[in-house]
Amino acid sequence: MLSPTNLIKLNKEETIEYLRGIKDICLQKHPKAFQIKPQITNLVCIVAQLDNVLIYNRKSEFTQELKDLDVQRGNAINGLRHGFLMNTYHHDTARKAAGQVLLTHINSYGGGIARLNYEAESTVLVNIAEDYETQPKLIEALKTIEMIDWATILKNTNDAFRTKYQERITVESATQKLSFTVLKPRALKVYKTLYKRIKAFIELDETSTFEILTKELTTLAKRYQQIINTRRNNNQEEKDTQDNGIPLN
Repeated sequence: MLSPTNLIKLNKEETIEYLRGIKDICLQKHPKAFQIKPQITNLVCIVAQLDNVLIYNRKSEFTQELKDLDVQRGNAINGLRHGFLMNTYHHDTARKAAGQVLLTHINSYGGGIARLNYEAESTVLVNIAEDYETQPKLIEALKTIEMIDWATILKNTNDAFRTKYQERITVESATQKLSFTVLKPRALKVYKTLYKRIKAFIELDETSTFEILTKELTTLAKRYQQIINTRRNNNQEEKDTQDNGIPLN
């Protein structure tokens, strides 16, 4: 196992993944048999909390999903507006009148709806979609110009956007309660306790009971020790380069 001192040298993602690896190995080897169940239970809890913190890193993923959905609903509202405008030039008087009714209605919400901020656009589109479902005159006009499917697309894409937006708010509000900085000392304390207990059992082990567990924990630790060593060497090389640099003056 990595010493607690070296564990501190890992970055956030590495620390969480290393602790998760320790947890998985110990659980697979039946912690109760090794008399480390309480310590592993604590480790399981802290890893779960650290995983929750990492959820915040999905912010960029949420952002891209929101952008994609925003483009889709923007295309829907712009497509509707252009469809209404096109029909105002139709040779069929019924379609022409229906197009004008719908164009007048959508224009009442102002121009550039797709360029509004997320929140404002969501509200406007909710109102428009509701109008298309509740106002008989608009419902009939949509049927006349055969654009009910476009109204459905508008509602569905806006609903999908609002759902994803709320997911992001929920995740961000939850992760704001805890941070890696707050949890790291707790995680280190839990790890120290487990580290000392396993180390003590290994030193007293006369029947090779801990042999397989020790090998797996050692193999895992070597991988992360290599990360630490590589980072340290790279930092030293960078420092040496700076120290040996030629002054510009």
